[in-house]
Amino acid sequence: MKNNISRRDFLKITGNTAGALALGSFVPPEVISTALKSGHINNQGNGYIPTLCEMCVWRCGVLAKVQDGRVVKLEGNPEHPHSKGRLCARGQSGLMTTYDPDRVLQPMVRVGKRGEGKFRKTSWEEALDIVAENMLQIKEKYGPEAMIFSSTHNLSQTQFENLLFSFGSPNYGTQRSLCFNSMVTAFLLTYGIEEPSRNYDDVEFILLTGRNLAEAISTSETGELIHAIKRGAKLVYLDPRFTKTAAKAEEWIPIRPGTDAAFLLAMIQVIVSEELADCDFVRQYVDHCD
Repeated sequence: MKNNISRRDFLKITGNTAGALALGSFVPPEVISTALKSGHINNQGNGYIPTLCEMCVWRCGVLAKVQDGRVVKLEGNPEHPHSKGRLCARGQSGLMTTYDPDRVLQPMVRVGKRGEGKFRKTSWEEALDIVAENMLQIKEKYGPEAMIFSSTHNLSQTQFENLLFSFGSPNYGTQRSLCFNSMVTAFLLTYGIEEPSRNYDDVEFILLTGRNLAEAISTSETGELIHAIKRGAKLVYLDPRFTKTAAKAEEWIPIRPGTDAAFLLAMIQVIVSEELADCDFVRQYVDHCD
């Protein structure tokens, strides 16, 4: 899909289309206007509008297929340098964030006992007042630290962070708290950056410790891993479970849960004691290495 489009127009389309998929079934007029001008849709409201998938943190490039001004399908964008046209089943089903018949369309207030499932519809004004009043009561009685804020990792996260800072609570988490944060911490301590890039083009040996790429969210990297295995790279996979990634591995090591660090430390001990490593390289790039 080759269209001449400015950076400003792309940002308009991407931001507004993501909002359209989350907030309504028809594409907003400002998106239609920009898409018409850039040639992404025709005068009948048919065409493809580029955007990003918000169903996980991988942020794959998406083409939203529009018919009569209505988004009817999501497809991978082959021109996106990150996802390269791939879009998983979760990304393709992202359309249902707009069209799902059970989608909650306005604030609801619980009127029965917890767990009874009894709610009444209310306005945003009343809902915000109720939340603000309860938050202030908790803050006055127990202090701001008594509140924990949890959000998903998407475009709304910044708003949650702003609310957190203004409220005064240090207790904030996303799904990254159980996933990416440990990885980021390890990379910062090891490489000094949050996440180094990976290149599978010339790799000959791959050791994965519980990273189930064949069934996880990293669609483009999964493809690169499979291509590396196909051309002869050896994959050794550590995981208590026999996953699809384990099935692709030349060697699957089903270690006991929670013993990853012990396994890696044992590897380091053997490498060091038997002088199997490039010691000069290690001394150059590792601090306090004798």
